[in-house]
This record gives sequence, C-alpha cells and structure tokens, in this order.
Amino acid sequence: MQEEHPNARVLGQLVYTDLSIDVEKIPAKIVIEQFEKDLDIDMNVYWATDTKKGLQEDAVITLSLQNKPALVILERVLAQMTDNQSATWQLRHGVLDIGLKLPLATRTAQLESYYIRDLLFKVRNFTAPELGTFDGDGGVEDDASSEEEEIEKIIERIRAFVEPNLWEENGGPCSITNYKKTLLVNAPDFVHRQINGYQYEARMPIDTRRRRVQYNGATIRIIVNRIPLP
Repeated sequence: MQEEHPNARVLGQLVYTDLSIDVEKIPAKIVIEQFEKDLDIDMNVYWATDTKKGLQEDAVITLSLQNKPALVILERVLAQMTDNQSATWQLRHGVLDIGLKLPLATRTAQLESYYIRDLLFKVRNFTAPELGTFDGDGGVEDDASSEEEEIEKIIERIRAFVEPNLWEENGGPCSITNYKKTLLVNAPDFVHRQINGYQYEARMPIDTRRRRVQYNGATIRIIVNRIPLP
C-alpha cells in the first residue's frame, strides 16, 4: 500500500469538512480556536508578540456562511485579519500553519526541485522548397532564443505571478535558480502550492463525492464534478 502523505489528513479536513459560521465582531483568536476544535486538527498560529510580527489576536471577525468547505471559511477569516491580504495558510508535517506571509517565508522555507525539461520542448518549424525545384533549400528554421533564455523566462514569470514581494530580487527571503533544467526553489509551502499545487491526495471520507482544489495564485476554488462550490 502507498504510504499516506503526512499532510493528507489535514488537507482532507479542509476540503471535505463543511462548516457554518455566524460571528459579528468576534476576536480572531476565539474564531481560530473554534475552527481548530471543529476540524479536530493541529494548528500552529503565528500570533504577534512584543518581539515578533504576526497576526493580531484582537482583530475582529464578522462573517456569516452556511455549510461551506472549511478551506473557504479559513480563507475568508484570514482576509479579515489583515488590511493588505498578507495572511495565509500552509501545511507542514501534518500541521496547519497560519500567519503573515513574510514571517512564514522567513521561518519555514523549504527547498523543492522542479524538473522543467517538458516546458522547454519546442515544436520546430520547417521551410518547404518551392514547387518544381529540387535544390533542397527546405529545412529547419533556427530559433533565436536559447534554452537558457527560455529557462530565465520561466523563472521571471514565477517571480512575477507568485508572491512577487517575497523573492530575494525584491528584497524577500525566497530564492529560485536553475541547475541542469531543474528549478531549485527555496520557499515556504504556500509558495510551492502556487507553483505546482499539492502532489498528494487529500484524505477523502467514505461515500463522499471527490472534490478537486484549484490553486490559482491567491485564489482557491473547490470543485465537485467540474462545478465550483458557491
């Protein structure tokens, strides 16, 4: 039997557990503690302290949702915990982390490799000789862009569309480089998720329709039978 990924249970709880919430101006700490209890998971919350930046325990949450996936509720709660959408969640060692993006990126970065040879494949263009001639002038047109240039374009697009402020080129802690057609990315889980999703299945309850999660930058959609859940 294939061994289950350590994060599969937590991801399954987020995707397959439907919760309701109806709070008005309730402190974030109380809302998060109830969320952890309802899901029966381990959470690591990076709250602000006198010496470290983090989430504010007394940030007020006002939210009313009925029977929504826990992940949807979590995203909506986090959106209210900061003014600039700088809070996020991630999975590590079977634990759900939530906190500010920059501290998470600084404290929890991990090195992952992405083999990109398939992205570098090019469909070659051929020029045909003129009809009625046999001089063999037809051939493959040369592409002016080199493989290294194409790799750099891929890296530039990742930096542009996935948490731009967190890359070291913009003063952040995350890094990305190329080694033999493999991207080496040192970044936290929530950045890797935006690059390549999660490469393991969420634990699914018995007799439940499969749900699929789309990670499109900061936007997350949960889909059942190709229909996004409202």
